[in-house]
Amino acid sequence: MGDVNGIGPQIILKALADERLYRFCQIIVFGSESVVHFYKKALPNIKTNFHIIKKQDEFKLHTKLPNLIECSDSPVSVNMGISNEFSGSLSLRFINDALFHLQQKKIDLLVTAPVNKAYIKTNPPFSGHTEYLAQKANVKDALMIMNADNIRVALATQHIPIQDVAGALNTQMIYEKIKLFNQSLTTDFGCQRPKIAVLALNPHGGENGKIGNEEIEKIIPAINKAEKEKIIVQGPFSADSFFGGTKFTHFDGILAMYHDQGLIPFKYITGWEGVNFTANLPYVRTSPDHGVALDIVDKDIADHSSMYNAIMNAIDIYHMRANQKNMRSNPLPKANLKDL
Repeated sequence: MGDVNGIGPQIILKALADERLYRFCQIIVFGSESVVHFYKKALPNIKTNFHIIKKQDEFKLHTKLPNLIECSDSPVSVNMGISNEFSGSLSLRFINDALFHLQQKKIDLLVTAPVNKAYIKTNPPFSGHTEYLAQKANVKDALMIMNADNIRVALATQHIPIQDVAGALNTQMIYEKIKLFNQSLTTDFGCQRPKIAVLALNPHGGENGKIGNEEIEKIIPAINKAEKEKIIVQGPFSADSFFGGTKFTHFDGILAMYHDQGLIPFKYITGWEGVNFTANLPYVRTSPDHGVALDIVDKDIADHSSMYNAIMNAIDIYHMRANQKNMRSNPLPKANLKDL
């Protein structure tokens, strides 16, 4: 359910009002029944009904209604538009309860609503769902991919200060990101021999070292290394001209060097339609591509398109992984040329 004081609960309620979802999956929300009642009362346009599963209840799902698993020990007080340590602790409980059910194989996919990172207390410090879920799954390197129908953007670095980006980049790390991206485009999105574009870090691609050496010393060697692995990858492209025309439409995926370099053009191109997907986890996880939007929580104008797309995108990726696994199972043995 995300931060109960942000737009997470209402975009969930709005998205789950679409009956088409229940043709494809059973919905389970990890959250609080009192939060649902609060938002339905505060925002009368929301009519979504739930099947409530209390902690002591049997895990028995309703097929035509969204199910809500009660994660709170007592009724929750909602302060619309004001995040605090209590809402942050609830957000973490919702995530951890969902992860427990994933481990128990009671659920197949995870879709997370927005949280306020400042109020979630973990060790190491919580810097985002992507990093937290990777840590919990003992995955060394998870890849953040922003996905829409006409564009996919992955990030070499994620939630770090701009001043730390150049130091965080190195040839091996960029190469590993390219490999992960290539694997995900194939396995999760069904791209055969995907074409990947890599963006430069510096303006104008560094102008042959005049305004930065990262392209020469780090990015180009990583691209060359990936090409030796038969990965189709080109770059580094100057980000402004790359997104300014139609060049981005000729690639299956784009690897940006830092958060805003990739997400500003992505969100400009896709509006509220985009989805955040975490590659290289042992399960499928998606989320809307926006935050808690505290300034509009009480206005009933939150757009649920990204949440709806996140749910459908997770289902698509789940089936794509299954199809890819089936296609690659029981391969014919390779013939030894000497035996021929």
